[in-house]
Amino acid sequence: MSNTLTGFYERETVKVTSGGDLVALLDKVGALARPTWLQLESPAHEVLTIGLGQDFSSLRFSEGLDAGDELYRSVGTLAEPMDAEFDMGSVPTRMDTDSAIPTAEARAAAIEFLSTGQRPNAVAWTVVPMPDGEPDPVDGWDAFATINGLLKGQG
Repeated sequence: MSNTLTGFYERETVKVTSGGDLVALLDKVGALARPTWLQLESPAHEVLTIGLGQDFSSLRFSEGLDAGDELYRSVGTLAEPMDAEFDMGSVPTRMDTDSAIPTAEARAAAIEFLSTGQRPNAVAWTVVPMPDGEPDPVDGWDAFATINGLLKGQG
């Protein structure tokens, strides 16, 4: 049972120790001027990344920071949008294609993650295919993931 997460958004770092803390953080990030990614990290370094501030959400989940750890994305349950941006820090970063889910489902996944510290069962997931070798960073998620060591072989 996790019950403690560290939240990262824009240039802020927040400790989350209760469901109330998490709901307040989700509300705060969702109300920012621009759609934003909120990264929640467990003590075991599992990371749930949530796009907030649109009429929908998108999720990414990393099992850890070690090379070979799986990276997942939410399986989209909404027909539109197929693609959109959320800010990661101050960088507009594209969500995975076909990963849009209702915001209420993303919030439920975050609450489950706080409780378990593991990949939430509240949404369906698919593994993000990783390129062979070291990828060239590009604008968006790949650049963020490369910089933060989330791509396989970058740990």
